[in-house]
Amino acid sequence: MSVTRVSDTTSDEGRLPTPPSQAGAQPIKRVFLLVLTAIVLGLAGLYLVRAALVDVGGFTLGSASALPHLAELTLDWRFWAGGALLFTIMLISLELYGSEELSKVVPLYSLSYVLIALIGQLFLDERVTLQRWVGIGTIVTGVVVLLRS
Repeated sequence: MSVTRVSDTTSDEGRLPTPPSQAGAQPIKRVFLLVLTAIVLGLAGLYLVRAALVDVGGFTLGSASALPHLAELTLDWRFWAGGALLFTIMLISLELYGSEELSKVVPLYSLSYVLIALIGQLFLDERVTLQRWVGIGTIVTGVVVLLRS
């Protein structure tokens, strides 16, 4: 826990500073780039964790094989690398949630649907239907509307 001095929280006139999101000190471009970074790290992290899970035969809470599979997971570098990437997302999110309006930051994470669909279609031979693309387009439109508000 850090200690904040009064001199750190007031401006020269003795008023409290304006929060960064209101003062424009953190342009939406920076927020967008941080969220995009978190999305990419998240996809990579989930991919690594999933690859490790597949190799150990999965993981089911409450099953007889849960503890042995969990122990086996701890020996796989992909589990730890993926976990580190997911932890990085948490750090990025903590910064954003503490400095920006949640109603603007959280919807940005929905842009991950676009990347997931693109990766699935381009690299994993998944068939993304027109209906899904329309849904994704609706989400992107909603994010744009939120950012302009």
